[in-house]
Amino acid sequence: MRETPPPERQLDRTLALGLVILLLLSTPVMIWWTSKDSPWYIPYLLWLAIIIFIAWIQRRHHDP
Repeated sequence: MRETPPPERQLDRTLALGLVILLLLSTPVMIWWTSKDSPWYIPYLLWLAIIIFIAWIQRRHHDP
């Protein structure tokens, strides 16, 4: 049986995830995926990656 991490550890994961999302959505990376030369689906792929990453973290955290 997997033990639940202490609340501080879960807060660290949440904070790290928030910082990664902030990095992707408000830095020069955003200029790259919003440029006219990039394919139309790049923003959707970025959001899909964020959603899959969040689901993976949640599943890993809640698996018995």
